[in-house]
Amino acid sequence: MNRLIAESLACLIIAALFFMCGFLLGGERLGMFYAILSLSSSLGFYHGMREGEKNEREKQRIKWKSVRERL
Repeated sequence: MNRLIAESLACLIIAALFFMCGFLLGGERLGMFYAILSLSSSLGFYHGMREGEKNEREKQRIKWKSVRERL
């Protein structure tokens, strides 16, 4: 649960930074565009990372299951 909170907070902080940079460079619309782009890429990255972790856990579970069956 703590990891989920940390990842969500990191996404929001990065989006806020991108919004500020975009706002300073080109106004509110560009800032919003950068923030939305940042959020979508961050969430996609974390979703992919979680899927990879799930797959790795499944591989470990299958591996240990086969080891127990051999014994």
